[in-house]
Amino acid sequence: MSGMKSDVLVIGGGTAACAAAEAVLQAGKQVTMVFPNGGSSEVSAGSVDILGVVPGEEPRICGDYREGIRALLERYPDHVYGKCGGELDTGVQALVSLAEAGGYRLKGFDGKNVWIPNMLGTFSVNALVPEMLAGGALVPGEEKKVLVIGVKGNAAFNAEAAAMSYQQYQKKLGGKADYFSAEIRLTGWGDRRKVSDGELADYLDTREGAQELISAVRTFCGNGKYHFDTILFPPVLGYVKYQELLAEIKAACGCDAAEVQALGNSVVGYRFTRALYRALETRGAVLLRGAKAESISPAENGIDAVCTIGLTDQLHPGEKMTIHASSAVLATGGFVGGGIKARRTEVWIELLEEKLGGITTEVLDRNALSRSGQDFMRMGAEVKDDLSVKNETYNGRLFACGDVLAGHNSASERSGAGIAAASAYLAGKNAAANI
Repeated sequence: MSGMKSDVLVIGGGTAACAAAEAVLQAGKQVTMVFPNGGSSEVSAGSVDILGVVPGEEPRICGDYREGIRALLERYPDHVYGKCGGELDTGVQALVSLAEAGGYRLKGFDGKNVWIPNMLGTFSVNALVPEMLAGGALVPGEEKKVLVIGVKGNAAFNAEAAAMSYQQYQKKLGGKADYFSAEIRLTGWGDRRKVSDGELADYLDTREGAQELISAVRTFCGNGKYHFDTILFPPVLGYVKYQELLAEIKAACGCDAAEVQALGNSVVGYRFTRALYRALETRGAVLLRGAKAESISPAENGIDAVCTIGLTDQLHPGEKMTIHASSAVLATGGFVGGGIKARRTEVWIELLEEKLGGITTEVLDRNALSRSGQDFMRMGAEVKDDLSVKNETYNGRLFACGDVLAGHNSASERSGAGIAAASAYLAGKNAAANI
């Protein structure tokens, strides 16, 4: 069995893992990340939600996420933000800077939440969004004409249905825009009835695809009786050259343009995650992709992790490697991401082999869309104020962050990226200081 050493080992490859690794690098220490894939960030919307809703019998939508966090902590004093909220600004800024260094630009709105049209025909609340989405943000009271574009054969986004839904849904948020729709036909992939998001993004990364899209949209706008203020596209404008394509569309049509927000879309998740990886590697982080931490254990002056590196299937067992680090950060995700799993009716933290409890009627609400959120989603790793796990076996050298932590429900709170950034930055900083 081979081996290697690192100052800090980060287990995970998602948003929290990247923010933790960046904190370690900023502290001047060596960091190694081990992960099989990008976790939930790889299929994310690529935006940063900090707190959109304070859940409860009467959920409170937050226009100002800082005021929302204060209200959340009054209702849930043991919430994760109570431990790591002091690092929120630093953690989010670290994540934003890391993404930008990798070529992925995020835009904030003076500390406020904004509403962005999404693929479902509703609006999602976010604190920071990719620049690709910023032009589509709903501005209460603003009167403008918006064209929603769909691509024939791309069944993932129905432009007509989305435009009709935006028209109605915006009224709840004070919107006064008029939404129209059009479906354009692209022929570059031949005579096919269906085309996936990924195939469409690949085509639009080519010069031929970009020019065909621009020509089709410009022709439609030129033949119509309206001048549109904004054009909305599905989130598929390329994996690599999307920013250049959007700029060309704006110039050709003489108006603003944006993508709508993805919901579990691999194109946007790929952009976001790969940008973070590029920046981390440029700054000196070691990323062991396609690897899995099988077990962790305390060791002399640190933590040992037994990992499987490389392809694993029936014919390929992978290479076993032990990584020794002075400290480690657990950033494996929760139920989404695989850090927490159910074993029949019991819930376990996988790598810690720690039982959290059982799924009983006491922690379940029969209403799957409960306004307070499902209590079992708040299960997770218990940590001290410095985010080291309370399990004394690890001698204060193992830290946890992100969705694996107990005391929050990012799905009902719209808080996933904010919690990831704040808790991961604190965990990474403390792990580096523990060397």
